[in-house]
Amino acid sequence: MIHHLYSALGETRLQKLLTAGLLAFIASFMLLPTSKMVNNVFYALMALPALFALIGGHCRKLEISRVFWLWGLLMLWLIYVGIESGDAQFFKHILYVCLFMLAVGQLIAPKIFLDSDFTRSLFWSVLIYMGGSSIYYWIIGEYAFGEKVLWLPGRMTGPIYSSIWLSCCFALNLPSWIRQGAWKELIAGLLFTLFIAAFALQSRSGLVGLFVLSFMAIIYLASTHPQTRRFLSVGGLLMAGCALWAYSEIPQIHALVARGDSARFEIWAALMNEWRDCGLMQGCGMEHKSDVILTGGGGILHPHSIYLSLGVFAGLPALLTFCLLMSLTMYIAWKNRNPWGLYLLSGMIGLAFDGSFLVGNPDELWLLILLPAALIIHPGSRTPQTHTNT
Repeated sequence: MIHHLYSALGETRLQKLLTAGLLAFIASFMLLPTSKMVNNVFYALMALPALFALIGGHCRKLEISRVFWLWGLLMLWLIYVGIESGDAQFFKHILYVCLFMLAVGQLIAPKIFLDSDFTRSLFWSVLIYMGGSSIYYWIIGEYAFGEKVLWLPGRMTGPIYSSIWLSCCFALNLPSWIRQGAWKELIAGLLFTLFIAAFALQSRSGLVGLFVLSFMAIIYLASTHPQTRRFLSVGGLLMAGCALWAYSEIPQIHALVARGDSARFEIWAALMNEWRDCGLMQGCGMEHKSDVILTGGGGILHPHSIYLSLGVFAGLPALLTFCLLMSLTMYIAWKNRNPWGLYLLSGMIGLAFDGSFLVGNPDELWLLILLPAALIIHPGSRTPQTHTNT
């Protein structure tokens, strides 16, 4: 088994090191408690090997796709904006993102990340981390049962990003569950995900992606498996009934709806006005801080949308390039039937309602956007009939 795992890490020493490094990087978000520790894992096991490979000429024969060049174009635009409005730290963060995309999008061995055993293990590991941590905190009295769990013990700590990550991992496994007819595991995974996201973490951002992907799965099954339509109809009615009961009887579920938009519309309107005043093309710069005071009395900490953050800080070219990148990446995933496309889609949906700037130290956005995007465009992730320079 150890030999099989070792061979699955890749053919060359560089591939094995970077693939193992990526696995350690993903695990560190659950196992390590501070961002500094996670950053050190990235620096030692991914950034430095990728940098040495780049300097040593190991990247000369790599197949760089048009989508990969678009990532380079986005980074160049961000460098241009950063020269006008950023600090030295920002350019270091640009380098980190470039090295991560190079390592994951070109240098690792992607086969292990496409294996259904790995994707299932990832989902259940993330679920156990979040669910187990919540139960532990309830038992020791850190939070009362039913109280929102604000801080998990690992690097993936906040309820919003945590719920989005769990939704992404659920979406990643939908194709294999459906293809293999693993209906019990699918239903169990869905129920546990709903419980953790809605009751323990009480975050709606992950739930939005979960509902959209579940609806897509129902439409797919109804269109490709006509014999399941009656079962899906009954199941849909039962779920709707359970949702109405939970809304009326469980205070935590009622509170999710009662919170409304949590001032997001007000935040977005204020930042859109500031972006327009700064100039649509270049935005307000990397160091922009909004001085708007919200109706409730608080200030604006961040845009609560990864898309708006790109526009406000880096201008319309950054936003349009990013949207084009995501669209092309999703097309490649669909063409190759790559399940990481559903993971990325779930992340993109959740981050439409939360998320700050994409470029920074290794953080949760790397797992939700950069990781799936890089795995999808890796040449080794393509099917033979679609091995083109997309």
